[in-house]
Amino acid sequence: MGHIKGYGQHANIPANTGIARHWRVLASVLLIALSCCVGLAIAHVTGPVASVNPSANANHTMQQPSTINKPNAAPQPVVEHHGNSPDCPDTDCIALFVNGDLLFHPGLWDNFAVNPTASDGSAYDFTSLFEPMRPYIEASDIAICNFETPVAQRGGPYSGYPVFNIPPEVADAAAKVGYRACTHATNHSWDQGADGIARLWKTLADNGIAQTGSYTTEEESTKPLVIDSPTGGGKLGLIAGTVSLNGQTADYDWRVDRLRESSDPHYQSDIDRAVAKAKAAREQGADVVAMAMHSVQEYLDYADSWQVTEAHALADTGEFDVIFGTGCHCAQPIENYNGTWIIYGLGNALTETAGPATIVNNQGVSARIQLAGTRGKAGSWRVTRIDWTPSANETRGKYQWCSLASDKPDGTCWSDAQDAAVRSRINDVIYSMGADRNIVREWTITDEQR
Repeated sequence: MGHIKGYGQHANIPANTGIARHWRVLASVLLIALSCCVGLAIAHVTGPVASVNPSANANHTMQQPSTINKPNAAPQPVVEHHGNSPDCPDTDCIALFVNGDLLFHPGLWDNFAVNPTASDGSAYDFTSLFEPMRPYIEASDIAICNFETPVAQRGGPYSGYPVFNIPPEVADAAAKVGYRACTHATNHSWDQGADGIARLWKTLADNGIAQTGSYTTEEESTKPLVIDSPTGGGKLGLIAGTVSLNGQTADYDWRVDRLRESSDPHYQSDIDRAVAKAKAAREQGADVVAMAMHSVQEYLDYADSWQVTEAHALADTGEFDVIFGTGCHCAQPIENYNGTWIIYGLGNALTETAGPATIVNNQGVSARIQLAGTRGKAGSWRVTRIDWTPSANETRGKYQWCSLASDKPDGTCWSDAQDAAVRSRINDVIYSMGADRNIVREWTITDEQR
């Protein structure tokens, strides 16, 4: 056996001795152990490594462990639902669709008769009349109609102007096209008395349409309407009021929400009642509150003194995020008054064709009002855009809602020349009170559908 030098000195060991073999094994074990320690240290810094098999032969060539793809960053939070809005600039949005009166005369409803005396809901079919509105309603969150008149019992009898009692199938079609709520505080609310209010209330309720404006009980009259956006964008409170009942007097003042003119002794109490309902709506979770005002001065292309006085008084309370008007049967201006947006008149959504002297009766405006903020955060909400489209009550000679917008989504309504002239006139009316064109814009829905 060769001589072995002392510890710490170089060992001159023949390669074929048993000691040499043991030394080589020990050196290999030490090398592997050292490699594992280094590997674990690196893994502690850079990430996990594959486990080592303790039964592996020391002379086995170890495979490089595969990389484990594990994200180091925390997962991104789920994006809040922004509502069905084109460019929501905040956490949440509500896209509110509003348009003018559903004003039905016999000359309109007779065109859609199937079996007028049927009492099973098949007397009339107004589906095609409403159908072109559908893309605009589907591009919004909450669609609101204005039911100008009471409805008859199914099967009739029916009546037109001046004391209305219209086919209830109008409400059936409104529900089919996507309206989620309707207001019915109008100058015709009392045409059929308490029975007419009760029939309208039940017909809308049976169709799943929320409602406010006239009531069957005093308790109902004190409750605000709060609607949860189906897209999760937020909650809307909706209040309504009419200046007139066409000289009639309801059996109880609570039957119909009123907004009487400033010379009326009830003027301030009507304002106070609307404000109280708006506050109650916010207490019930409403993020925004809209006010529907029903006027009676007809066929004007400007806001009348009652509209301006009433809308400004409501805006000054600070309780309403947006105010929109019905009842005048005419398109009217849009105004920003001290931060509150007011659409004074939406014209008619659907109605019988009037003659040249009252031709604006045949026209309307549909608007999508985008309100942005953070759900549940008071004071964060504001109107960020108002998209509007002018409309006709006919499509190429038949009764059917028809958009007059420049992208012509429904084709020609009356004629190319008349369509262009009416669109231009309504455009001038809309901006006549200085509405900001960066916020108030013509709604070309085909651009959104691309």
